[in-house]
This record gives sequence, C-alpha cells and structure tokens, in this order.
Amino acid sequence: MQIKRDYSQPFFGEGRNQRNRVKSVFYFLTFIGLTLALVYVNFDRLQGMAMEVAGTAPTATPFPSELATRATSLELAGDLTGAAQLWESVLRQRPDDIDYLFEYGQLLIDLTDYDFARQLADRIIELNRTDPRGYSLKALALEFDGSSSEAVTVAVTGLDYDPNYAPLQAALARSYVGVARYADAVDAGFRAVELSPYDADMRRAYAYALNWFGENLDATTQLEQAVSLDPNRIPTYFELAFQYLAQNRDQEAIDIYTRILSIQPRNARAMLRLCVAYRKIGEFQRALGQCADAVEVVEPTDPIASDAYFEYGRMLYNENRDWAGALQAFETCSEYAPESLSCNYYQGLTHYYMGDCDTAWNILRDSLVIARSRQGTDAIVVDIEAGFNAIAQTCPGYAGLVSGLDLGSSGSTEPPVQDIGGS
Repeated sequence: MQIKRDYSQPFFGEGRNQRNRVKSVFYFLTFIGLTLALVYVNFDRLQGMAMEVAGTAPTATPFPSELATRATSLELAGDLTGAAQLWESVLRQRPDDIDYLFEYGQLLIDLTDYDFARQLADRIIELNRTDPRGYSLKALALEFDGSSSEAVTVAVTGLDYDPNYAPLQAALARSYVGVARYADAVDAGFRAVELSPYDADMRRAYAYALNWFGENLDATTQLEQAVSLDPNRIPTYFELAFQYLAQNRDQEAIDIYTRILSIQPRNARAMLRLCVAYRKIGEFQRALGQCADAVEVVEPTDPIASDAYFEYGRMLYNENRDWAGALQAFETCSEYAPESLSCNYYQGLTHYYMGDCDTAWNILRDSLVIARSRQGTDAIVVDIEAGFNAIAQTCPGYAGLVSGLDLGSSGSTEPPVQDIGGS
C-alpha cells in the first residue's frame, strides 16, 4: 500500500510547532515563577508603594542616623528629656553601635542618670575592650555618683589603651579631685586641654580641677572659653555663674542665669540660683518671685526639689513672716529630703513663731542631737540654741528645761527676731 505525502507542507513542520509550543509554555511558567519570587522578596516595599499610591501608606520609620541628628538638635535646644527619648529609639535599632552608646551615655551624665550611663559604658567595653570611650564614660559616671576611687582605677585602665584620648584625661582630672589629689587633677586637666583645646568639656574638667586647687581666676577663664566654644552647653553656664557669685560678680551671674532661662524657660535650677543671687544683693521680692517659680515647675524627682522648697520657705520666713507658708515649704522639703537638717530645724523655729512651743521644742531637741553629731554645723547649733532660749523665755513651763540641754555660751538670752536662722 502506498502512502501519498502532501509535499506542500514542510517535512519537519509538525515537530517544530510542537517544540515551539513547549518553549512558549516553559517561558510563560518561568516568567510567572520569577514574578512571584520578586513579589515575595519585595512584598513589604511593593505593599508600601501600593498604599502610597492609594494614599494609605504608613509613616516610614526614620533611620537611626536621622534620629541621632534630631536628638543632637534637641540637646542644643536644651530639651534633654526629648533627646533621651530619641536616643532610646536609636539604640533599639542599633543596640551595639558604640558611637550611639557613647553619645547617649554623655547625655545621661547631664541628666544625672549615672547608673544607666555606667551600664552603657560597660556595654561599650564589652563590645570593644580597647575603645577608650567606654572607660571615660564609666569613670565619669562613677565620679559623679560618688565612687571616686573606682573612677580613678577605671580611667587609668583606659589610659593603658590610649593615653592620648582627651576625655579620659578629663575624667581622670575630675576623679582625682574626688580623692583629694588636686595637683594630679590639675595635671590631668591641663593634659586634656592640651590634647583637645577646642573641646568645651575638656576646659570644664580643667576648670573643675583648678577651682579645687585654689586657682579660681584661672578656673573662671577656662569656663569663659568653654562657653565661647559651646554656647548652648547649660552645665557650663551654671559652673561659670557659680564662679562669678563666689567672686562677688553678682550681676554677671544673674545675667547668666537669665540667659539659661532664655534657652530653657522652665529650668527650675536656674530659677533657684536666681533666687539666691537676688537675695544676696538684697532684692528680696525678686528673689521670692524666683523661688516661687522654682517650686512651681520643679519635678519631685529632681535632685534640687528639696533645695527649692527650703529656699522658698526661708524667703517666706525671713522676709514675709508668712509662717504658715514657710512651714508648708519646710515640711515639703523634709518629705523630699528627710535627712536635711536645715529643713527640719527650721520647722521647729517656725512652730515657735506660730505659738506651738511643744512641737517647736521637740523638733529643735531632735535637731540639736543631729547637729552636734555632724561636722560643720556650728552656725546651725547657734540657731537652734537661740530657739530654745526663746521658747524658755516666752513659753511657760520650759524655763527650767534649758539647763539640761547644755546649750553653752553661744545660746542667746533674747527672744529670736524674725531672721533667726537666716544666715
């Protein structure tokens, strides 16, 4: 049987078409696979793009570098709490970045959170034991927290890795002051400035050492240069104003505190220092106003809270004779600082003026025991003894009790005037 072939069609035509169909299916499936893989790998980004087109995209999380820049800006503006919150966000994203750990640790020193600063310093040392930043931060945290001997040890250890790291020399200068090695402190402070002459913190540390060494004028000069190098560094302003007050350059100190308040309008410490400065130059009503402002804005957790209430109470006591207001301020002071002798014995004196001799006597008796057990309280003992003598002279039933207190020759025999204890 003969099979007739249609020669009008190519001999291999049917096979080629079959292979072309197979290739087409293969390419199509490959394309689909690649597309699905691309979508899977970039799903979050593609979803964000789609939501952005639709107007429903979420707010993008800032990069750590952007947050760090914002934190630095807030620090310069005086918002240390806001800066700290941003640094927390930075470290949540970059917990092992030594640059960020160190920057945040330095801010924590200004916020007096020394324990947390020390933790960050330990983390830096754990990440890189040869990095001097960990040792300088830890030494500072220990020194400010009252552990000067340990701070010296840590700083010296850091110098073994880098003796030319200026912040380590600065930390050592402060730590040497804490252990009364004042000449060594000056040497370390000078070395810090020599290594980094345009760093305001180096000059601050040098000034601190000079002040304890008795070179107050040189310390003032260093602080003035520090302010010119970093005009937004609030701690430096406080240190310079302190020097001005000690040198009776009172108006210059007042100008600095006013400058601080222009940067940080709710800075309770600046208000308190203005109160003290105005009281020093006899402007009592302005002093009272600043003290009133200080107690209004101070946070209960602020270390100066008790000082603010004490100064406010003393202004009410000495200048206004507002016994009820003064007593309330002194009682609040004692709540914040139960160990404060001044806050306690002033309550006794105030109770005397309010006619409550029993309470006054009991408080003054307890305060006298404490005052005699402490060093440098001679002036307070004199005030307390004057209070006892006043009670004995004006309150029936107490005249015979004074002799049992062994007041000594310093006790006044006259009733105390309104400025008793006003030194």
